Amino acid sequence: MIAVGGFLNDRHERLVWMSLLGDVMVRDLRAAHLPAGDVNPPRVRLVDLDSPAARSLPAEVRRLGPGLYDDIDPENLPYAVLVRDVQGHRMAALIDISAQRAQERRLAYLLDAIVALGLALLMVATWWLAGRLLRPVSRLVGAVHALDPSLREARLTPGYQLHEIQALETAFNGFLQRLDGFVLREREFVDTASHELRTPISVIAGAAQVLESETLGADGQRALQRIRLTTDSMQDTLAALLQLAKEPSPAAAPAPLALETWLPDLIDDYRPLLEGRPLSLEVGTIESASVRVAPAVAAMIFGNLVRNAIEHTPAGRLEIGLRKGVFSIDSRGDALDAAAVARLYRSLALADAGRTLGAGIGLYLVRQLCDRLGWSLAYTHGESGELQVRLDLHLRDDGRSEPTTN
Repeated sequence: MIAVGGFLNDRHERLVWMSLLGDVMVRDLRAAHLPAGDVNPPRVRLVDLDSPAARSLPAEVRRLGPGLYDDIDPENLPYAVLVRDVQGHRMAALIDISAQRAQERRLAYLLDAIVALGLALLMVATWWLAGRLLRPVSRLVGAVHALDPSLREARLTPGYQLHEIQALETAFNGFLQRLDGFVLREREFVDTASHELRTPISVIAGAAQVLESETLGADGQRALQRIRLTTDSMQDTLAALLQLAKEPSPAAAPAPLALETWLPDLIDDYRPLLEGRPLSLEVGTIESASVRVAPAVAAMIFGNLVRNAIEHTPAGRLEIGLRKGVFSIDSRGDALDAAAVARLYRSLALADAGRTLGAGIGLYLVRQLCDRLGWSLAYTHGESGELQVRLDLHLRDDGRSEPTTN
């Protein structure tokens, strides 16, 4: 732009000097009675704007005061006009600058073309430079996405030329090294805890199975049933915790679980909790549906919801059903009192906030597992306080008899 501006300024200055010196040369040659040759001086007129001779000029020129005017076009003829007061008369010198105007237009077109070309070159250079700068970053991002989190000692391959990218690669590899140590300690803890927890649970379950062959009284049978339910619940909880500790893998998705045949058996396992209470449990419509989830994880989710509904319903009946991919629990009869509703929603709020605030492990695991599976869980209560649980499994009927989740 500076070069083009300097070039245009030089061309315009040459036009001004040629016009001025050409006029001086022709006037001096004529005064010396010498032929002007091929010198073509500009057409200059000297007019007294206060004399009758100025009537032939346009009105806008006749009204001009002292000064220089180069932006008027009387009768579409471009003129530059210099007006001076000479002995009480406004003397005007008019020079035809049509040639200069034409040259200016040509130079303006040239300037527009050069500016457009410069902008195009600037855009191309910017695009090329941005690609050159971002290409290593894109390569680094691709290398990070290509890392397999299940593999230890996974590192970014060095070979970046830019010092900034080398610094990022070094920092990220250092972070991966520290993360490997952390994951190794967590994996060892999970494996050890899993073994140490499974062993006593298996011992307790085996002892309970042996006691089932013995003759026990009513109190002993109830205690034995409670031990069996507790061990089953612990096994389901342990399986759910291990499931959450693993990275989800679509390739390792379990076989479909038919809920229409599996749910009634699960619900029957919790009927002993109703003994001695004015509460009944009714199983309504269970539509045909299947989900790709491990039975232990499904038992953790559905069983926890059924148990919480039983614990938070003082009397009446519970209606459980599965319609259009939505598992529902509705209480009928005695409504929850204000204290029970407050306890329920406090537990839900703590489960949403996380274990750090002291939420019960049951609701916390249910929330986490539902989020992992993409299910939606909602606890509500009606105007009279009835409990309503809705678990949307996001099943969509695609024309098959049994829709499945992805």
